[in-house]
Amino acid sequence: MSEPADVEVKVPFEVQAPHEGWRVDRYLAQRLHGYSRAAVQRLIADGKVSIRGRAAKASTTVKDGDVVVIRYLRTPEPPPGVERLDVLYEDEQLLAVDKPAGVLSHPTDKIVRNAATSILKLQLPGRKLHLAHRLDRETSGVLLFSRSPEAARALGEAFLERRVEKEYLAAVAGRVTWETKTVDAPLGREGGEIRVRQKAGEGRRAVTEFTRVDAGEEASLVRCVPKTGRLHQIRVHLALLGHPILGDKLYKGDGAAYMKAVRRELAEEDLVALGARRQMLHAAKLTLAHPITGRMLVIESPLPADFVLPG
Repeated sequence: MSEPADVEVKVPFEVQAPHEGWRVDRYLAQRLHGYSRAAVQRLIADGKVSIRGRAAKASTTVKDGDVVVIRYLRTPEPPPGVERLDVLYEDEQLLAVDKPAGVLSHPTDKIVRNAATSILKLQLPGRKLHLAHRLDRETSGVLLFSRSPEAARALGEAFLERRVEKEYLAAVAGRVTWETKTVDAPLGREGGEIRVRQKAGEGRRAVTEFTRVDAGEEASLVRCVPKTGRLHQIRVHLALLGHPILGDKLYKGDGAAYMKAVRRELAEEDLVALGARRQMLHAAKLTLAHPITGRMLVIESPLPADFVLPG
């Protein structure tokens, strides 16, 4: 039986220190993919956004620890692809899980149940978790949460100041001939029909270090260490090098495969051309100082079974 269309779903966003003092319309425009500031302002005008239990105005400023709630009308949604997430690390302050490809980091206006935060709410009832960062839907690997406001604040500052080292593995098209490569190319929105698509050459500075791990005739495995945190940074930089990630519907080509996927028109021949059924990007490792004790942590995720390796 489908869920009733008039049941509202509350999607909360917890404010952390880096965003303290921002106007709420600016904050949500930054947090919500696919929503412009004008679109966020329409949500606010329609009374769909609340802070501290009251309807928000666009000019309302957010404070560290605030929970901003957006109410969306529920639409029919299939059950989540997985019921549980493997725990990679846990203590009183932190939780790290292994996010599979196809699972969102947090809910959107269209998908609520198939999100890591929603799955964990059922898997670990009663535990208050704060999402520390995000992975793209088709990216698998380490996803980190804090379990206290103190840890959330410290992690927010650590990510903002680039004190958390992220390491990814990517299966890319073509034979990589270089051993190491550093790409220093600014990124900004491309514009056009696909609003989320980024392009290199203008915008904010973006730096990624790449190391070849293995190379076959038609595909290679590359270790990727982003030194900045721009949207789709690794994906765009690899495409710029002529080695787009296998299965990347946005950047392996001109984005036509992405639009087909949006329209649910993606055919088997499109997947064959992409080289994989999903983008072959895996968040393999996080290295960070524990937000409370300062002890160095290395949290790793093994390559999943669906990951395509060079042959």
